Amino acid sequence: MNDLGTEIHLHARVFRTGCDWYADLDDAYDPQPDDPYWYGYYTTQRAAIDAACARLAAHRLTQSQRISHLLLSPVATSA
Repeated sequence: MNDLGTEIHLHARVFRTGCDWYADLDDAYDPQPDDPYWYGYYTTQRAAIDAACARLAAHRLTQSQRISHLLLSPVATSA
């Protein structure tokens, strides 16, 4: 876990997997989808993009604190 005050630069990734859309947030040091900060599955591309943007915005609000695992915890939803 990073120290307080250390910035984490997250990147959003959205792509189609079968019939679902996958979205995740990951950092630049480990951009593989094996251990993202957050991820979710959605029925539409728009829902996946909106979810990823909402998580990025929520992270921005708390970037001077440790990442909230409740806020950035993995979820699987349909929107």
